[in-house]
Amino acid sequence: MTPPSAAPVTAGESSVEKDPPRYSITVRYDTLLYDTLQNMIRSAHTAQNFTYTSLADFIRAALRAYKNGMVLTELDQNSPKMETSLRVDRDLWLFYKSLPGRMRSKILERAIRTFMKQSTVERE
Repeated sequence: MTPPSAAPVTAGESSVEKDPPRYSITVRYDTLLYDTLQNMIRSAHTAQNFTYTSLADFIRAALRAYKNGMVLTELDQNSPKMETSLRVDRDLWLFYKSLPGRMRSKILERAIRTFMKQSTVERE
């Protein structure tokens, strides 16, 4: 018997709040940059710094920093690119989609490089 104060939970329903909707974006960036970021994150984890749990976390943070006014100081590299997709919230997705279509990869790579340089400077 269900106590009178408890609301019944129907099949497929959860009493836990659902995660906000996530949107997927496909990004392209330098393969050497990918390796550098992987090594940076592994090194941070070894030093017990879990600020960024994955490459996707770092890329989201770089894109968010750019959205919030970070000035791009680094250039993109004209070298082989890799493509991956990551999930972002609606606000970041709309911002990414508002960037000029043919320039998104260059802008994102510059944002990643600038954010990486600033993150390195802040640790010193």
